[in-house]
Amino acid sequence: MADEKQPHLLNKEQLELPLPSSTPAPSPSLKRRLATPLLISLALHGQGQIQGYLRSVSSQVGSFGCRHNKSKGNKGLNQKQAEDLFLTIPDKESARSASHSFTKFTHIAGTPTDRLSALRVKSQWEELLGLQFSGEEGEVFEAGSEGSRKALEGEKRRKGHGKHGKGMGGWGKAKRAVRRALGREKRSGKERKEEEEDKPRVWVDTYYPLLNYPISHSLTLTPPNAFQPSFIAKLAEDNGTARGQLVYAGRATKAEIDELVAKGVDFKDKIVLAQYSGSFRGLKVQSAAAAGAAGILIYSDPAEDGEVTLEKGLEAYPRGPARQPSSVQRGSVQYLSLYPGDPLTPFKPAYKNATRLPRDSEELNIPTIPSIPISYEDAIPLLKSLNGKGIKREDKEGFREGGLRYRGVEYWTGPGEDVVELTNVVEDNVTAIWNTYALIPGHLSDEIVVIGNHNDAWTFGAGDPNSGTAAVHEIVKGFGELRKKGWKPLRTILVASWDAEEYGLIGSTEFGEDFSEFLKEKVVAYLNVDVAVSGTSYGINASPSLAHLFLNVSDAIIDPDQTNRSLLERLEEDSKVKEPHQAAQGTSVAVGALGSGSDFTVFLQYLGIASSNVGYSRKRTDPVYHYHSSYDSAYWQDHFGDPTFARHEAIAKVLGLASLRLADSPVLPINVTAYSIELASYAAKLPAYVDALALTEEEKKKVDLDLKKLDDVISRIQDAAAAVDIEINHVLSQLDALTSKPHRRSKKHLSHLLHHLQSINRRLQSFEGTFIDESGLPGRTWYRSLVVAPGRDAGYGATSFPAVTESLTLDKDVEAARREVKRLVKALERTVEVLKR
Repeated sequence: MADEKQPHLLNKEQLELPLPSSTPAPSPSLKRRLATPLLISLALHGQGQIQGYLRSVSSQVGSFGCRHNKSKGNKGLNQKQAEDLFLTIPDKESARSASHSFTKFTHIAGTPTDRLSALRVKSQWEELLGLQFSGEEGEVFEAGSEGSRKALEGEKRRKGHGKHGKGMGGWGKAKRAVRRALGREKRSGKERKEEEEDKPRVWVDTYYPLLNYPISHSLTLTPPNAFQPSFIAKLAEDNGTARGQLVYAGRATKAEIDELVAKGVDFKDKIVLAQYSGSFRGLKVQSAAAAGAAGILIYSDPAEDGEVTLEKGLEAYPRGPARQPSSVQRGSVQYLSLYPGDPLTPFKPAYKNATRLPRDSEELNIPTIPSIPISYEDAIPLLKSLNGKGIKREDKEGFREGGLRYRGVEYWTGPGEDVVELTNVVEDNVTAIWNTYALIPGHLSDEIVVIGNHNDAWTFGAGDPNSGTAAVHEIVKGFGELRKKGWKPLRTILVASWDAEEYGLIGSTEFGEDFSEFLKEKVVAYLNVDVAVSGTSYGINASPSLAHLFLNVSDAIIDPDQTNRSLLERLEEDSKVKEPHQAAQGTSVAVGALGSGSDFTVFLQYLGIASSNVGYSRKRTDPVYHYHSSYDSAYWQDHFGDPTFARHEAIAKVLGLASLRLADSPVLPINVTAYSIELASYAAKLPAYVDALALTEEEKKKVDLDLKKLDDVISRIQDAAAAVDIEINHVLSQLDALTSKPHRRSKKHLSHLLHHLQSINRRLQSFEGTFIDESGLPGRTWYRSLVVAPGRDAGYGATSFPAVTESLTLDKDVEAARREVKRLVKALERTVEVLKR
């Protein structure tokens, strides 16, 4: 028998993925490399004569890309000019002013001040984009209404125009633009009128999810046989009352609780006390409820705070950088691992008249026990009441159980003798929320770049989310200034300000469920910014296909904390991301994987759209960020977070420049080859999960997950991705030849090349969508990506090949894993087919 051929899987070391310089030096090949962007952008933007423009390249090395429509008195901009001009617009003082405008008052989702905040975004964007002020009620629509649909999708196409065909929104427009640029076709009067009317639009959509608000809450600790409590919490800050003995459960991850149960700790009818960190807070509540607990209290321990603590002699906020002892971290405890969005309308938008699940439905992702967040100041008496009871939890190498030992806390599990009573009465109602949008029409309406940030906050929100809101304000301001110079993007740009993110990613999820088919067909990438600045550590999390884009962009932006280097050089020095993947060869930079926890979730996990999230986070030596507390204020940001607002400006430049390159590059900067390498690294993890199962040697021999088929299909994806790269180079060279001798090419040849370019971009755009399986993941069918998902027991963290991985690591079910491997292979077969179209 012939030897069975083994698939050849590329790895990071074998495949060179050079990081292009942001400012290439002049070279003989430069003209050739830039000729296609010149032709396509020039043609699509209908500007002048190609030959005259090409002559300008010699004196403008690197000034390639998009020639944009002329406005009166303006000469228009090419792509590099547009990028250079944009980078002069975001300004730290302007960002500070924008931030202050949003953080003067609390704006919890669904409240009157939240509505005012959404309208403020609308009016600011109208002003920045040069539009007339629409007033308080103007351009505010009910989700699902004709006005909402028209605002996003525009006028319906004329009969006979396919979704990618000859309509003005598709690449048929591009072909006519090329012919016009070559002098072979003139604009019609109707086209000129359409272009004049093709202005940005800003509007608000109203959804109606289930939200809750606190009515009353209390927490007491009462000794046995006593008539009065010995301790009453301040609660400077889920529904119901619970009484029971106290049990301390560390971070209350499922693994920790399972371990404590195995050691004899009884959780039934107890009140659990747990620290933040380790897992998403909703999973802590879920794990406690599953163990039989009656309620749970969650606090922020100074162990989270690194070197910046009272124990180390630093003063507490507002006098110093250490955590204020009364700080309380609020937050949703929805079971996001099941599904995000409105709890009552999973899979469909929360319209005013939507059919909703009954409140007692077992399908709901709502906790079944009450929970209260408390400060560490209030946690100390509770923890001390457990001293000497149960199991003492000790520090380990590289792990500190807690940071309150100096206050007499010994971190015993209990249960204690005293009775804890917690009361948390909330009112829940179907409540209006408001998403705000700005759409900047491009020459191609069938390809859309989406930028998003949420606007609601638990309190004032200077870090979360309004540092991101301020950055997006500067981006929109930059786009407005570019438009004054005659710029119009090649692709359409949609900017979104989501509402009710804090309640469970509701605004973005309802939008994604509302317009799912439209978004899957048209959106090329989603770029998210949530907390733009909460510290000094710059980081990127993204789909592997967008990693190179963000590294290139980072190389073009100066590090505001050390101006003799770029942000990329900073990343090379201090990149320390959990669960990283290598993003580019020749650099030590790692780009983090995306799981969940912010508004990219619906785009990545439900729709299959390449996504990213960028921002500055806290290092162990930075001032403590008072996440989700009343101290996340303008004062904290001005004095401790980003006193100069230079990091706000930097994030605006990073996100804005990435948006411009996605919007204006003729070939989408989506690197499917890089992702194909990551697929191989994901597959390489699976054998270790099998080895970790408690199987006998004989049982292990019988385990056959058919991983060879998985390796084989990934190898074919790598081959197909490499073939797409070759195709791109071929089309670029053909278009390069066209620009050098335009009159020697036929109309048919032009049409063929543009159809080929459209095909390439469609394949790049659709790549991640092939990972989506409509039947979803086992036990949580809303999550549909078979390649990456938030961990079932982790919440925010990403798990690769989740259905296979969790069948092995969580369920210990080899048969289920075998079925999931087959389903994964089938999905990846679709990936091969899409790349080969």
